Amino acid sequence: MQQTSLHQGSGRQACSQCQAAFENTEDDFTFYESLGVPPPRLCPECRFVRRLNERNARVLYKRNCDLTGREIISPYHRNHPFPVYAADVWWGDEWDELSYGRDFDFSRPFFEQFAELLSVVPHQATFVITGTLQNSDYTNCTGYCKNCYLIAEADHNEDCYYGNRLFFNTSMVDCSNCYESELCYETINCIKCFNVRFSEYCQTCSDSAFLKNCIGCKNCIGCINQRQKQYMIFNEQLAQSEFEKRLGEMKLDTQSGIVRMREQVDAFFLTQPQRVLQNEHNQNSTGNHLYDSKNSAECFDCKDLEDCKWCAKVFSVRSSRDYTSWGDTAELMYQCAACGDHSYGLKFCSTCTTNNANLEYCAHSTGSKDCFGCVGLRHKQHCIFNKQYSEEEYKELKARIIEHMRSATLCSSGATEGQAGEYGEYFPKELCPYAYNETIAMEYFPLTKEEALAKGYRWQEPIDEMPDVEKTVPADRLPETIAQVPDDILNWAVTCQETKRPYRIMKRELEFYRQQNLPIPRLHPDVRHDRRQSRRAGAHLFSRTCAKCGKEMQTSFAPDWPEIVYCEECYLKEVY
Repeated sequence: MQQTSLHQGSGRQACSQCQAAFENTEDDFTFYESLGVPPPRLCPECRFVRRLNERNARVLYKRNCDLTGREIISPYHRNHPFPVYAADVWWGDEWDELSYGRDFDFSRPFFEQFAELLSVVPHQATFVITGTLQNSDYTNCTGYCKNCYLIAEADHNEDCYYGNRLFFNTSMVDCSNCYESELCYETINCIKCFNVRFSEYCQTCSDSAFLKNCIGCKNCIGCINQRQKQYMIFNEQLAQSEFEKRLGEMKLDTQSGIVRMREQVDAFFLTQPQRVLQNEHNQNSTGNHLYDSKNSAECFDCKDLEDCKWCAKVFSVRSSRDYTSWGDTAELMYQCAACGDHSYGLKFCSTCTTNNANLEYCAHSTGSKDCFGCVGLRHKQHCIFNKQYSEEEYKELKARIIEHMRSATLCSSGATEGQAGEYGEYFPKELCPYAYNETIAMEYFPLTKEEALAKGYRWQEPIDEMPDVEKTVPADRLPETIAQVPDDILNWAVTCQETKRPYRIMKRELEFYRQQNLPIPRLHPDVRHDRRQSRRAGAHLFSRTCAKCGKEMQTSFAPDWPEIVYCEECYLKEVY
């Protein structure tokens, strides 16, 4: 199918990667013109997958800092070609990013030269905002956290362990996509909750467990679709004495009691209406897991957006498109991944943090503005390929490079061979430092090893090192209750009952389980994470009819799934 130019009336074209038909609207063309970029050649989904592949938040390796030699953790294993510096060293004065500067060669493609620069400039070991973390060394993609351990994509948290996408929380363990909550365990997409366990899609609930789609509930167990209720079990109203009697019989302080309750709750939830989408407080917006947003389309796992489209996993963003991961006061972002914290006017950038402005085709840079094709910049301006220019020289050379990119021929960059024009396309997948199964792309669009390799992605087999411990204990031999667990479990390795991978229990984690009277988890943290993700809908919407009124609707539940799904109007009538 012939590609339509920016100024033609129709925007329908075929994706240059998957050949699926997609359409750019007049509003899309207006946005592209305002940025001075051509319309993309990849469909929204292919663009989304490519950006997701740029974010490895949770797969971390032990390695050594290439400048100091000290042991560190990093999403980059030892076999990467570029140097990796500990975060505090990367932010320090012991190296100079401009020493890697070079002239642009107009006889060669831009991406080919950028790949060479990317392979030699030091990378930050973990993607964190140094100076904002206290006692939170073992975290990644984080900022403004205190006493946190193995959390990722998280900001403004305290005493949180083993979670992802946590914002403004305190004392949370094994939680995902939670905001402004405290003392929660195994919760998913919960907002302003307190002492809630094994629950999902709840707001302002407290002292409860195994809830779904509840608001303002207290002392409730195994309930769904309830509002402002207390002393309920499986949606049945009880007297306080009866509630406490049945709660005691459930033995939710034991591993077997929790497993039994999980099975009963999931079976019960299938008999109740499910909400068509998990969206709250939005105006003129579409997507799923979308909150407090306005005039935003096809956005997923986002909060506080305005005038955005095709965004995912970002918060506090304005006037942006094709933007994935982070946000936190960002505006006019286009085709960017893992960038944020007061960023403005970034195009085609990756892994750039804090007070960046007007960057194009830059990576791993901070506090910089008006730069093009640079890697690892810190508080620089008017640089191209890590070389300093005057403002006039910068503008002239940048314009020449863009014109060169527009006429260049893409070969190995992911576009169809012989197709003209590098400019306007995101970094080709060959430039990504991560294997597909290391990144959050695997959570939204899972692939087998064979499928990933066939699509041109890399694959990394797990690297587990047996901890240096006194003994190793199979998870199925752990005591039923936390009261039976000795202090020296801190010196053991536990092997996951599902994967047999070893994991440790740390002191602060053990204190949390004892305080909350919870048994030691039997599964490796990665397995626990995967199970939480499996309880959440991805970035696909399906056509389906409302089980109540028969109206056609877009929902996160596939037509052949067993759930009873109501449209928003019927659902609200049911719960209020």
